[in-house]
Amino acid sequence: MYIIKKFKPEYITISLLVIMSLVLLLGLTSGVSSSKEFITNSLIIVLLLFLTFDIKNSSTGKKITSSFNKYIGLIFLFCLLNLI
Repeated sequence: MYIIKKFKPEYITISLLVIMSLVLLLGLTSGVSSSKEFITNSLIIVLLLFLTFDIKNSSTGKKITSSFNKYIGLIFLFCLLNLI
């Protein structure tokens, strides 16, 4: 009998989170990244953290308003960063 492991969707966001953290650290240590790139990468990491916690806790159906407010706030910050 074969043991089948179920695929967990939070693995995708966790791997993207690790990749973005490495990009941020490499940019900071090499001194190539600007402040705008640092803020953008930090906001992407925060977005991936929110997505990971929402997927892991399956809170997308329970607390729609709090999740909605988090994502609207992040979209607003990305828009402001784009204007700079």
